Amino acid sequence: MTWLLVALCLLLFLLPLPFGGNIEWAIFGFEASIFILFSLYLVTGSKKNPNGSPQAEEKKLVPLIPLWLIIIFFLAGLLQIVPLPAAVVRQISPAGYDWRQTLVTSGLVDQAKLRWQTISLSPAESLSELVKYLAFGLFAFLLSRAIDTRKKVRALTLVLIGAGVFQSLYGLSEHFSGSHRIFTWVNRYYSGSAFGTFVNRDHYSAFLEMIFPLSLGYFLARADYFSLPPGLSLRQKMAWFGQEKLQKSILFILPPLIIGVGLFFSRCRSGIIIFLLTFFLMVLLLSVASLSGRRKTERRLVNLVVFIVLAAVILIGIQPILERFTSQSLIDESRLLYYKDTLGLIKDYPWLGSGLGTYVKAINRYLEKDFYAIINHAHNDYLEMAGEAGLVGGGALILSGFLLFGLGIKRYFKTGDSLTRGLSLGALMGVMALFFHSLTDFSLRMPGNAIVWLSLFVLSLKIPLFGPRDFNDEDLKGHERD
Repeated sequence: MTWLLVALCLLLFLLPLPFGGNIEWAIFGFEASIFILFSLYLVTGSKKNPNGSPQAEEKKLVPLIPLWLIIIFFLAGLLQIVPLPAAVVRQISPAGYDWRQTLVTSGLVDQAKLRWQTISLSPAESLSELVKYLAFGLFAFLLSRAIDTRKKVRALTLVLIGAGVFQSLYGLSEHFSGSHRIFTWVNRYYSGSAFGTFVNRDHYSAFLEMIFPLSLGYFLARADYFSLPPGLSLRQKMAWFGQEKLQKSILFILPPLIIGVGLFFSRCRSGIIIFLLTFFLMVLLLSVASLSGRRKTERRLVNLVVFIVLAAVILIGIQPILERFTSQSLIDESRLLYYKDTLGLIKDYPWLGSGLGTYVKAINRYLEKDFYAIINHAHNDYLEMAGEAGLVGGGALILSGFLLFGLGIKRYFKTGDSLTRGLSLGALMGVMALFFHSLTDFSLRMPGNAIVWLSLFVLSLKIPLFGPRDFNDEDLKGHERD
């Protein structure tokens, strides 16, 4: 299944490049690629891999309850686009029925054409969104099947970290050069911030805040070499620090430093707050269950990384970042209005929502303030999902996410060696970062962010299922050489 992992890693790295993947041709390319890969998998790769990890494959990656909740979400999305008798729609979605009746009274639509209706206000938009969500689900499934050895887990981890380093360096270079470009397009909306290949600095920040803890977790997994054995003479200490293994391990401190600095210069307040929150939670978890049994060393290394990031930001120039916190209120009043208006939408479309992808159409009648702009998103992924998919579909998907996150934490405490614990911890913190960020933004609506988040979710659930006996000899020898 190496070919499958290579293809998925290419998608992971390339999809965020065209404006976070949030343009039609990029989304279509992603969906087409996933459906082709899934077809190839069914034809050539669905059989059990003899070189894989049999013990891990026997265990269910996703338990029955979260799996059924995900199925309920897709069934609810499918029901939204199925034509139903008008009387049925009137009972299930009276607000949607009344909305169509206004089209009749205004003379825009003939009443005869509304004998059959859909729950979705725009079935074409909902079908498009449903196909995209299906592609995301197949991506997660294929990735879970592709990473069946420790070597492949590490390869995927390095691709994710590499993508984060690239986005950070590209964003910083465009920011400090004054070009403010995404390749050839000049982004005048966020010229005072780093934004990488994302139009919105908040989405760029979300991308980095997911990968930062993974890069830090990988660095900590290599921290075995940083604990100095007691009772060594000065000569022995000098020889210890001169080890090639230790010198190589020091290089792994660079990715979290680069990603952390890039995150700060996005000047995204939510991202900076979540960065600090991730730091405190990682220290807390390492106090409860260390990676290699050296709690003090691991906590000191986390403190060291964060200290160097903060020091670098101060030396480069922290004033523009502080201005984001001092020049305006931390709580955006406009977003509070978005939330209030979205709650009105949920109240009128409680069960099955207004239809996937229809938020921009459905929210207009609830806006109490003229924003002089089209409101595309609620700036809260939970409310927007509940508004579009209802409490049945949206609630099922959100609940499944939290249940799987809890399962990942439970599995983390059962992991064995320092490598699996470090990667599991980093992946969990990356997933958690987007759970928090989704309270104030819509970063998961960016396809480039969505597949990174799903990749971290798969890692957090899959890595703990591996044990030393699940790895083949080649993997174990490779780890020993490292």
